[in-house]
Amino acid sequence: MKPEREVFELQALEIIYLTALTGGNGFPGLMIDLEGESELKLRSLMDAQMRALELKGYVEIDFMGRAKVNELLHKCIGIGSNCDSYFCQYGQTNQEVHRTYYFIQDEYRFELTHHPETNIYKMQEIYGLHEFMFQVIERFPLVQDRDSHEAAIEEQHLGEWVELSLLEGAVISSIAEIQCRSEEAHIMRELVMLIHEGQMWALQRAPEDQISRITMTLATAIEELCLWLQVE
Repeated sequence: MKPEREVFELQALEIIYLTALTGGNGFPGLMIDLEGESELKLRSLMDAQMRALELKGYVEIDFMGRAKVNELLHKCIGIGSNCDSYFCQYGQTNQEVHRTYYFIQDEYRFELTHHPETNIYKMQEIYGLHEFMFQVIERFPLVQDRDSHEAAIEEQHLGEWVELSLLEGAVISSIAEIQCRSEEAHIMRELVMLIHEGQMWALQRAPEDQISRITMTLATAIEELCLWLQVE
């Protein structure tokens, strides 16, 4: 049974408002361009976020007009907006894309999950490295091994095979470590799997932008994920 914890349900603009309120300049994974908005419109937008957060009980405004953010939410926003690197887990079908971001600082860990059906971000604390690993592995739609003959596919046609597999109901699932010490984000390392019709493959991109694949069993997939997640 998973332990109970605070779960914060936030709109993207609410996260941006909280980031500014706690002294941050930006939050990883949120791509909202407000540069073209007038100062009056921006002030109106931020006032609306403050009122929404106050109604949710995430922010309290005292008699002096000062905002006090929920202590745990304040810590999560601060860790995310000031991080040097983070993890992004990505799941894609032909219809939807799901993303979860994991942020770690010392003994504190939390996740931010985007739900495309409602466009809501859910933020919650993670209790320790073991739970971080469990959350990542659980979100990979791993399948039991199935005996089947795998036809050979030429390397130059693998990109087409991936696209066709997505159209036929396959899932691409990945976990990446992203560095953000400057204004640009860089993928430091990545593990990508394609899951389709009871089979799994690890996908690798060569320097020439060609894709190669390695057949994975359930046991090797879990072992590969555990090894990847244990690398500091």
